[in-house]
Formats: sequence, structure tokens, C-alpha cells
Amino acid sequence: MVSLLLGVLLFFFPNFLQDTLKIDRDIPVHSFLTESQKLTISEDFQVTHIKELNLVINSSEGLNHATTILQYDRLSEIISFELEVIDPVSRKVIQKAKLKDMGDFAAYSMMSIFDDNRYKLYELRSGKFPIQVIIKTETKAKTNFFLPTWIPVHHYNQKVVSSTLEVEFPTTQGLRFKELNLLGEKNELVTEGKSIRTWVEKDLPIQERDLKEEDDHRLLLAPINFGLENFAGTMDTWSGLGSFLSQLNQNRNDLSPEFKKEIQLMTASAERNFEKIEILYEYLQRNYRYVSIQLGIGGWQSMKTADVVKYAYGDCKALTFLMQSMLAEVGIPANYTLVYAGEKEDDIEVDFPSNQFNHVILQAFDGDQPVWLEYTSNSLPAGYLGDFTKNRHVLVANDTGGYLTKTPDYLGQEWNTASTKSTILIDAQGNASIESTIAYQGNPAGDLIQLKSQMDSRQQRDYFNRNSPVSGLIIKDFFFELDRKDSIPVAAISYQGFIQKFTQNTAKRLILKPFLDKISLGSQGMESLYIKDEYQIKLVEPMELEFKLADQLFNEKGLSVSLKSVLEGTELRVEREVRFVSGEEMDKDAKSELIRKANATFNKPYIFIKPTNTPH
Repeated sequence: MVSLLLGVLLFFFPNFLQDTLKIDRDIPVHSFLTESQKLTISEDFQVTHIKELNLVINSSEGLNHATTILQYDRLSEIISFELEVIDPVSRKVIQKAKLKDMGDFAAYSMMSIFDDNRYKLYELRSGKFPIQVIIKTETKAKTNFFLPTWIPVHHYNQKVVSSTLEVEFPTTQGLRFKELNLLGEKNELVTEGKSIRTWVEKDLPIQERDLKEEDDHRLLLAPINFGLENFAGTMDTWSGLGSFLSQLNQNRNDLSPEFKKEIQLMTASAERNFEKIEILYEYLQRNYRYVSIQLGIGGWQSMKTADVVKYAYGDCKALTFLMQSMLAEVGIPANYTLVYAGEKEDDIEVDFPSNQFNHVILQAFDGDQPVWLEYTSNSLPAGYLGDFTKNRHVLVANDTGGYLTKTPDYLGQEWNTASTKSTILIDAQGNASIESTIAYQGNPAGDLIQLKSQMDSRQQRDYFNRNSPVSGLIIKDFFFELDRKDSIPVAAISYQGFIQKFTQNTAKRLILKPFLDKISLGSQGMESLYIKDEYQIKLVEPMELEFKLADQLFNEKGLSVSLKSVLEGTELRVEREVRFVSGEEMDKDAKSELIRKANATFNKPYIFIKPTNTPH
């Protein structure tokens, strides 16, 4: 099969170097790709996108490399799709497909009730390999506001023989680009008012799944001048893009006199600006439902405020714009702000002004302090963004244009604190009763807010039973409390329970199995953490420890853990403090290994020597 594939490649791709095949042979190659793409931008800002892919698929693992997905909506259409499968030995066409053969699907999420995004899909099936697949597509967009990012390597385990992008545009419109890790050639031609830029990448390294996104080959594209339906703008500066976004929402603030009066009544007793922000934000959370609305320009332009009030729902744009309008009624400045949202998403390219955003939040002000407001959640406190939009650059749009700033990173101790106080009473059979209170502040409390909103009381009880550091815990009484300190979420869990076989007994010893909760940075990999745990453990009778209790300390790479244990009579007191601040250079694997090492250091039992009964 390898020799057959090599023969096919050398027949179709005579310029492909045999030396390269030798170098890459240790990495599985599921397909070989030769591709050309052309973007043509017209005077009226419409964009035609033509692609032609020539694939040689080596195995069933490479079939998905020929999967074609074409998206369309009110601002874009699919012109054509053609696919041919060719036997590379006999040169016979063994399969064909056209646009009518593609499946058609809606692309909206469960939160979307108004969405015109759809896509067509064609998945190739074949039991014979190798095969040659030729795919030709043409699409057309009514705006150049969104220009695609060119990524020459489409899939892992794909060998790119050659990939070409050509962009033709009116010279007066202008085109900006940013090259990331490109290795090939580029060219520019200007003729009769048209500019043509071409990029060619050849013989690119085969990518595997451990590739970091920042190492991928990409070309970012953006216009200087653009049009979106009846609006026009510039995108060569952040200020220009911010001005355009402000322009989209002009004359859409039409709050009724009755609603304005309601706003004044709601905030009449508030003395601080933050109180007014909090009152109005909580009002929106209680009374307005978040939905996603993506209809043509409505993907970027807000609903009118009167319609949001009338229907009591809106997307991020609509709820943000409504809150901005409400705050204006009580004299509080606020700015419409664009962000690329998503938990643990990468930051935008700050030196490349362009449409890199997918979400809108609000930057309000208490004096000169920004108060950030997020509208996809009805439970987060005012001023707290959570993982969805924290610690990234955002585009603030205001009356004078726009500028980049950054949302909070929430790395301070006040945003990353957890403390536990537990009393454990051991009985003669080695079982134990426990009373415990766990207090969370900042990010850990934010996680619990989401948990509480997604689980009923029985599920919450089961969750904490399953996630107890000590196996055998059965929670009897359970209390969950949520609160806030201005912008900082706080939460507390109090419970009483029973632990089966908390200790192990031998004739001469009592062994207290490890009970400290494992240090965890959570599913989102928190960058900072402060923990304080206090345990009072009451034994049935006085005992001595087999080994002297010495204070323990773990201190390595930003993580410090101290453990103090004191035994007096029948009472063992244990205190643990954890401080962690991640450095920028520490990746996810390094953090995980550091936490694992610290947990292993302290995951040890306490061994007591039972008193000896000697005859008098």
C-alpha cells in the first residue's frame, strides 16, 4: 500500500520531494492536499470565495478530511458544490456529488430562538483506498465585514503538498493582513484599480494533535473600508471599528416615559453608584431572558430598547444596550464593549484591528472604577464576569470611537479563597460524625453559583457525597448559602454527616486515614488559590502518635503548602494553608504535576499507639 500511494503521489504531484516523504514517514499521513482558494471583493463590498481541493486519501481515517461544511445566512449564500471521487489507478470517476446532495441543517444553539444561520454538509464514504477526491465550492457574502482566516493545513495527519490563496480587491478599499508562521512565498500585483495578493505554502510539516494553536500556520485578513448592509465603516484602527459599532445602535434607545419613571423609582433610595448598578442589573437578571439572536445585521445591531422591554428577552447586544440606556437615565456612564468570549479562550490579536469578537458586555463606572456586567448569566453578581470573559482584551465602543482595554484577571486573594472548619468525633467502632462549614469567595464561589443553578438539592447532596475527600461520607443535614460582597461572589456550605470506617483498628494501633481535601485548581485551571483548613478530631481515649508531629512545608514554583498538627489528650488539631500563584510561563501540564506532587506529600495517615493496660 505504501508503494502504491508513493506511486500515486509522484504521478499527480511530480514536484513533491521524495526526501520529504522519508522525513515524514514516521508520522501517520491520512491524506495529501493540493488546494487553491480565491477571494474576490467587489466595489460594493461583496465577497466571492472559490475553493478547489485535490485530495489523495490514504485510509478510512482520512475520510473526514473530505467532509464539506458550507454555512449560509441572510448575508451569505452557497453558489455551487461539486465533488468527484477518482480511482487513481484506473482514472475512472467512481462517485459524484452536487449541491442538491448535501444535507441541510440549522446551526443555532438551544438558547437561540431567532437565528438564520444554517449549513450544508456532505460526508464522504468509501471502502476503497487510496482514492483521489476533487472538491470545488463557491460561496458569496454580501459584506466584507467578515473575511475568513486562511489556514493552509486543514487537519491533523494531513500532508499539504501545496496551498494557495489569492485575494483580489479594489485598491481603494484596501486590505490588511497578519501572517502567523507562514513559510512560503507571497506576491502583490496592482493593475487597473485592482490589487491582487497571493500567498503560496508548499510541503508543510504534518501536524499532530499536540500542536499548540500559536504554532499553526495562519493568515489573518481584514479590510480597511467595509460595508454591512446600509452601513459603512473603516477597520484599520480600533477606534474606527468602535465608531462603526456605535453608529449601528444610534437612535435605537427609545425607552418609554413610564419605564424611565420606573428606573428612577427603583434607584431612588440608593446612595452609591454601585448600588444603582446592582439594583438595575439584578432587575434585568430577574425579569429578562437571555436568548441568542442572529438575523442578518441583527447579529451585530442591537434590538430597539422598547422591543426588549416589551418582549422581556434579548441577546447579549440587546440586554447590554438596554442596561446602558437604563444607567444613562440615572447619570451613570457605561460603554458597549465587544469581547471574544469562552472559557479559557485565547486572547485576540491586539495589534491587528479587526472583527475578532463574538460577544458583548457592558463597562459601567462607579466613579473612575469600571464595573463589568455580563448578561448570559442570571446569577452572577454585578461586577463579576466569571471564566467566560475574564482576563482578555476587549473593544470599548463610545461616542468618540473605541479603544482596547482588558477585563479583570481575578488573581487576587480576595477572588480565590476557600476555608474549611470541621469537627470530627470518632466512636469506638472507628466510625465518625462530622460537622463542617466550607466558605468560598470569588472564583470558587462563582463555580458553586453555577452548580446550584444547575442541580436540585438532592443532586447537590449527591455531588458533595461523591466529592468528599474521605470515602464513606453520608450527608444528613445540608445547607447551601449564596451571597456577595459588592462584586465578589461568596458561598457557604454547611453539613452534618456520618463517615463509615473513618479509622482502621489493629490490636496496638489506630490508623486515621487521609482526610485532607486534595488541592485542585478546578476544571478551568485557576491561576491563583488561597486555602485555609482547620480540623478538630476527637478520639475516644488519649493516645500517642507513633511518629512525632513535625510541621510540614512544601514550597515550589509558586505553590506553598504548610501543615501543622497538634495532639493534646483526646484532641488532634490540624491546620493547613495553601497559597498558589501561577506564573505566565507555567503551562497546564506543569501546574497539574505541581499540584499532584503537593497532594502526594500530604496524603498520609496519622498512626496512633493505643494505651497499654498493665496490671497493678
